[in-house]
Amino acid sequence: MGWDRDGWQRDGFESHEGVVGVLLADGSEPGPVCFDLSSGSFFHESIGWWHYDGTMRRPTATSMRGRCACGWRGEKTYPIDWEKVHEDDDPDVYDTSGPYGDWALHMDDVADRASKLPEDLAGLLAQVRERLDRLLDGRVRDGDQGRRRTGGAHRRG
Repeated sequence: MGWDRDGWQRDGFESHEGVVGVLLADGSEPGPVCFDLSSGSFFHESIGWWHYDGTMRRPTATSMRGRCACGWRGEKTYPIDWEKVHEDDDPDVYDTSGPYGDWALHMDDVADRASKLPEDLAGLLAQVRERLDRLLDGRVRDGDQGRRRTGGAHRRG
């Protein structure tokens, strides 16, 4: 199984997006890799495992594991063969089935512990979400107009 650059998701569990996480030789998890795309103040960041290959002064990952947005990290690690990654010249074909399988087991555990909401409560929460989305859409539009009027810049997180 190759890497899915969009991450892994399971319907109904949006706060549990999974990705391939990496570890350095000392066992630590590196922060995002930053890319200076120009002389501006914006830096692109990525946690894509393939960026931790040691080139361009980036840290070199020695192993990978499952990683979830909820904070869960897989206990089992899988070595990264950078020669194979570079030989294929396509990180999408590198085998990431181990980390994915561990994340899938994590999701099975999450799903087993989840409680189904009564339909009436789920409907009310859906209405609240729709209303919040409309409010946020309005704020974004108003904020964009404000930046154009003032010439100021915003950074959205």
